[in-house]
Amino acid sequence: MGGAGWRVTDMLESLRRMTVMETLLPGTMALGLSSAAWLLLPNVLRRCHSYVESVPKARMHGQEYADSVPFHQSVFGALEDPIRLFSGALTFSYLGYLVAPRSLGSQYLFQIRSGVTTASFIWFLYLYKRNVFMRIASGKSLSHDSKERYLTMDRLSSIALVVLGSMALAESCGVAVQSVITVGGIGGMATAFAARDLLGNIISGLGIQFWSPFSVGDYITAGDLSGEVVDIGIHSTEILNRDKFPTIVPNSFFSSQVIVNRSRVKTRGLELNVPVKLTSLEKLPTITSEVRSMLQSHSKVTTEDEKTRCYVSQVGSTSFNLIISCNLKPMNMDDFLLTQEEILLETSRIVVRSGGALGASM
Repeated sequence: MGGAGWRVTDMLESLRRMTVMETLLPGTMALGLSSAAWLLLPNVLRRCHSYVESVPKARMHGQEYADSVPFHQSVFGALEDPIRLFSGALTFSYLGYLVAPRSLGSQYLFQIRSGVTTASFIWFLYLYKRNVFMRIASGKSLSHDSKERYLTMDRLSSIALVVLGSMALAESCGVAVQSVITVGGIGGMATAFAARDLLGNIISGLGIQFWSPFSVGDYITAGDLSGEVVDIGIHSTEILNRDKFPTIVPNSFFSSQVIVNRSRVKTRGLELNVPVKLTSLEKLPTITSEVRSMLQSHSKVTTEDEKTRCYVSQVGSTSFNLIISCNLKPMNMDDFLLTQEEILLETSRIVVRSGGALGASM
C-alpha cells in the first residue's frame, strides 16, 4: 500500500505542477505525430509500393516473381500495421511519462520502448515471411510436392519466429531468459526422454513433409507394408493396403525403412516368359522379329531408356523359354496388369500365327 500511495501522490503532484509549455504542448505534438502515422502512413506506403512496381526489376527466382506483387503481399504491406503499433505505443508511453515522469520514467519507460520495438519488429518479420511464402506457393508452375514443401517451411519458420520473438520480448522487458532456459532445460530433458516416441514421430513427420519421399496418392512399399498413401499427418501416415484396409503407420517407421515409391518411376520394367515347343525352333527368327515389332509399336511401351528385347533364355527337352523384356510408361497397377495381359496374349497369337506352338512352362 505504501508504494501504491507514493505513486498516486507523485502523479497528483506532477499534475499540479504541470504547465502548458512543459506538458500540454509536447503531448499535443506526440498525439499529432501518432495520428499522422495512422492516417498518412497507408498512402505513403502505397505510393512507395507503386513506385517500386513501376521501375524495372530483376527477375531472378522464376516466373512466380515476374508478376506484379499486390500491396498486401509486399514488404510495404507488411510494414503498415507494425509501424502503427510502434508509433501508437510510443506515443502513449511518452504521454504517461509526461504525467508521471519520476515513477514511469525510472521504472517502466525503457522496458516499454524496448518491448514495443521488439514486438513490432517480430510482427513485421512474420508478416513479410508469410507474404513471401504465399507468393511462392501460389505460383502456377510449382508442383504439388513443391507447394507442400514451401508450406512446411512456412510452418517451421513461424514456430521458430514465435519462440525467438518471445525470448527477445521477455529479455527486453527485463526477464532473465538465460536463467529460465537453464532451469527449464533440466525439465525439458526429462520431458523429452519421457515423450521420445512422440517427438520422434513428429520430427519424422516434419521430415516427410519437407523432403517429400512420398505424397498423398502415391503407391509405396516400406518394409513389409505396401499400399496407397491416403493422408500424411504430423504424427502418423494413413495407408490403404491391397485389401483396402486403412492402416495407421507412425511416421518414425519410415525413418528406418527403405521406401520404394512406385508412383514416381519414369518407366516400369516388364519381363514375360513364354514357353514354345521345340518343334517351332525353325520359326524362331520370325517369331522374335514380329514380337519386337509389336513391342515397338505398342502405345504403352517406351524405348527412351532401353530398347525392347526378345530372346531365348533356356532350352529343355520339349520346349524353350522365350523371354520378352521392355519398359512401360508410368501407370497405375490396374493399367500395368492390363498391359501385361495384352502383350502376353499378342505374343501367343504371333507364335501361333507364325506356325509355332506354345509349350508347357519349364
